[in-house]
Amino acid sequence: MAAPAFQNESSIESHFHDGIICLQKTDAECAKLALNLIPSQSIYAKLLAGNIAAAEKDFDTAFRLLLPLKANPTLNAEAAASLHASLAVAYDNQPDTMRSLEHRVTAERFLNTPQSLQQNHEMIWQSLSQLPASDLVTMRGDSMDTDVQGWIDLALAAKEQDSNALSNWGKFYPGHPAALGFSEELLTRHPSPATSTTTPMAEPGDKIGLILPFSTEMYYPAADAIEQGFAAAQQQAGDQRELKLYATTGDKEAIVSVYQQAVSDGVKMVLGPLTRDEATALSQQPELPVLTLALNQPTDNGQYPATLHIYGLPLELEVAQVVQMAQRLGMQTATVVIGGNGLALRMAQAFIDKWNASGGQITLQLAAAESSSPTELQAQINANPADMIFIAANAEEARTLRPYLDAATPTFGISHLYAGIPHDASDDVLSAVRFIDMPWLLKPDAAEFSAYKNAASDLPPGEMQRWFALGVDAYNILDRLSRNPGQPFMLQGLTGKISVNSSGEITRELTSAHFSNNGLVVENSP
Repeated sequence: MAAPAFQNESSIESHFHDGIICLQKTDAECAKLALNLIPSQSIYAKLLAGNIAAAEKDFDTAFRLLLPLKANPTLNAEAAASLHASLAVAYDNQPDTMRSLEHRVTAERFLNTPQSLQQNHEMIWQSLSQLPASDLVTMRGDSMDTDVQGWIDLALAAKEQDSNALSNWGKFYPGHPAALGFSEELLTRHPSPATSTTTPMAEPGDKIGLILPFSTEMYYPAADAIEQGFAAAQQQAGDQRELKLYATTGDKEAIVSVYQQAVSDGVKMVLGPLTRDEATALSQQPELPVLTLALNQPTDNGQYPATLHIYGLPLELEVAQVVQMAQRLGMQTATVVIGGNGLALRMAQAFIDKWNASGGQITLQLAAAESSSPTELQAQINANPADMIFIAANAEEARTLRPYLDAATPTFGISHLYAGIPHDASDDVLSAVRFIDMPWLLKPDAAEFSAYKNAASDLPPGEMQRWFALGVDAYNILDRLSRNPGQPFMLQGLTGKISVNSSGEITRELTSAHFSNNGLVVENSP
């Protein structure tokens, strides 16, 4: 049934209220009937549609509908509470506990019944109590909101399994929402419900297998850097397990027998393989007997063995983040300038596919081969203006191309634009070009990375440092997966902010930066 052409605000809010009541009863079809009674142009229609999407686990739609509304001051209290509650649920799915917590804290300010407040507190506690103390400490430094900090400190106090720590928390946060009964309830639950149900510590006699292409000249430097990073992280963790190295050649026909040999040798978990062919061959096995973290994406996207997890440095992931970043800035049309090698073509195609799929328009594609005329390149760009330019090229090619691009048009790229030297005068020509890369390269002097500086000091800048960082984060991912199977978690890693959902799928968010005449300028660290 179509909504009436004209409705006053009170009737619209009444229909919205009916829809929220339906969702509270987990009746999405009932909520959709209420939605049909609200004019489609109303903000309440968009909000209720977003709430329904979140309830139906269509989180992409929920984010698309709800994020533009979160700063709207005209919503009534019930609407604002539902907005932030649904966004919290969506962020839980990513998982992004910090943003979920922030939205639940905001929702709290619009709740007015003891039951709704208690339910909100329980949801907050459910997400925080599953995190290890190290993640909570990292999260705490990411927010200046005292209510957010208070919840995190309460979770840390509970993990100490000491009633004195919980009592002392109340002294520091006397006006905190959790101080109104919730923290006292935790005292009666001692020992804390936050006690994790993790697997036991690994025994020193256990073995970890590294299956990497040490036997191939082309891949050896990357394999060696990964091993160095993995060993450095293992040392930092005080992990005494033996590392057993298994050299491969990148041959997809041999990888299964190498893997079987590692299992026969008694390894408890495996890092590798690194090449795509090898990862594909392993993913096609009916089962893998030990926890395995492959460092490349298989070519097929079928069902993998339950013990196989995928983590690597695919350029497609970086391109997707650049597309999101550009479109958040309002970019709708793009020019793609393509360097003269196969990797540049792959970058360009990934950008074009993702840009088109996200509703953008490609104005111009220019392949800048060696035979290209710079002046012709410049003329074509000037004749076909776009909101932005995407450079699909490596650092050397980008430096050559940049002078012929319109300096006034926002220009973007991925990590291949950056050679890894923070104050390289050769990059001055790239001034104002924005790109993303891992925090290990963009913030080399950050305090949180100091423990790894010596271990990586003999490796050259750029790609080898990226492989080292991958090795560090691979150890931490494998270790967490082995201790908390089936539990979502986040890591602030050297390669970026890493999220692992309950299905074991791993995603990564990188740091954004831009070149300037005074070196790199880091814009945002997730």
